[in-house]
Amino acid sequence: MENQEKSDIRLSEKFSLKMRKILIANRLLTLLLVVVLIGAFIGLNVWINTLDLPEIDVTANKIYTLSEESKEAIKSLDQEIKMYLFGIHEDNSVVGLVKQYCEANDKISYEMLSSESNLQKVQEFGLQDGYSIVVIESGESKKIIDANSDFYTYDYTTYAQIDITEQTLTNSILNLSVENKPKLYFVEGHEEYNITTQLGILSTYLKNDAYELSSINLITTGSVPEDCDVLAILSPMTDFLENEANAVIEYINKGGNIFLTQDVIAQGSTMPNLQKVLDVYGVSVENGVVVETDKNYAAANYPYIFVPQISSSSEITSSIASDAYVMLAYSRKINFKSDEELQNLKVTKEELLGTTENAMFINDFSTDLTSAASTAQTGHFTVSALVTKTISEGSTEETTSEEVTEETPKVESKLIITANGMFLSDEARQELNSPLSYLKGNRDFAMNAISNLVDENDILTIRKDMAGATYMATENQNRVVLAIIFIIPIVIIITGIVIWHYRKKRK
Repeated sequence: MENQEKSDIRLSEKFSLKMRKILIANRLLTLLLVVVLIGAFIGLNVWINTLDLPEIDVTANKIYTLSEESKEAIKSLDQEIKMYLFGIHEDNSVVGLVKQYCEANDKISYEMLSSESNLQKVQEFGLQDGYSIVVIESGESKKIIDANSDFYTYDYTTYAQIDITEQTLTNSILNLSVENKPKLYFVEGHEEYNITTQLGILSTYLKNDAYELSSINLITTGSVPEDCDVLAILSPMTDFLENEANAVIEYINKGGNIFLTQDVIAQGSTMPNLQKVLDVYGVSVENGVVVETDKNYAAANYPYIFVPQISSSSEITSSIASDAYVMLAYSRKINFKSDEELQNLKVTKEELLGTTENAMFINDFSTDLTSAASTAQTGHFTVSALVTKTISEGSTEETTSEEVTEETPKVESKLIITANGMFLSDEARQELNSPLSYLKGNRDFAMNAISNLVDENDILTIRKDMAGATYMATENQNRVVLAIIFIIPIVIIITGIVIWHYRKKRK
């Protein structure tokens, strides 16, 4: 009995000892696996940091990925272009975009600039601590961009920040390389909208699209400059003088193009000299106010602020019709001469913006809205149009019909006319608590219209929708994401298989 008890004790001790050994071994194994995993994680991160991995642009519209338009625009540049980045961290998305420019064209290079790395350039550009600057330099020309202000604008209807970094960089590069930039002249002297003080948003986008802007007073110049690509007449409130109108008509007869808007003026006021210009195209803008009675297209409680119907067939408005809208306030309406008269003038017309069939047009400002509505015109009205006039079929006064060949260019003059100019103004509308110029559709309509008039393929328009721009990983974050998503799960799976196989053999 005593021997049996001693035997049981020894067996129990052996079992306990064996269990302790197993537990110790398992703990050591577990600790070893933890050490291996930590070491593997550190080793993988060190290895991944040595790789030049592409950034992952997770935004819906790839706003941090260089667009094909930019790549196509810069690929043929053959002069050396250097981009200096001052006060911008290496992880900043601007740096990632700059690297993509360098990859797209080996003539483009960049340098992270600091007082320590290149004091001479810092002093040359007048840079100071606290600045965030991109300087683009080519030969003797340079463009200085403030990264804190020039890369962003705002949509005050949605309070969203709009990133225009790529558009600014691409067109700044093109600005240094394009010798003949399209030139827009804005007529002044008749209380028109001022391009600097009242049309700041439009001005910013035009400059970023590589246009050169100037103001012109036709009274003092006597004529439209020969290098004018588009003459902008933005809602004059007083009439032109006769010699001004003649200067514009002379410009039209040379094939000049016009971008014109008109706002409501005092009842009974007329502008016969400006109308003399419009008569060349067989068009007029009737003074009054469009009221949209279709509630689906009018601002709540403000039927004179409305969303017009956008032509989906015009190359000017087709892209807007599919993903945006235009909004007008206190719009007049456009009238055309008869089809026969337009044909005699060699004019064709294309509606860009119009009302619904339920709209009213009120031109009696002397009474209340209810009384005015009883005598108002009703139906569909054109509020913006492209009018094209054929000046010459390929011959001139000095060229006989026998001398005309297929190579002789056809001369045309185009007018884009909108019966409203407020849609471009930076002045806040009290009814909307923001300016109409902040609307994406309004900006895009104006930019597309001017681009059509210029008919210049080298002008680059990049207007990415920022609605999906919620997150952009930095380079280091990208590497961590890649490791977490792909490598670590694979390591864990392999480790699990090894442990399972080991335990199976122990059994």
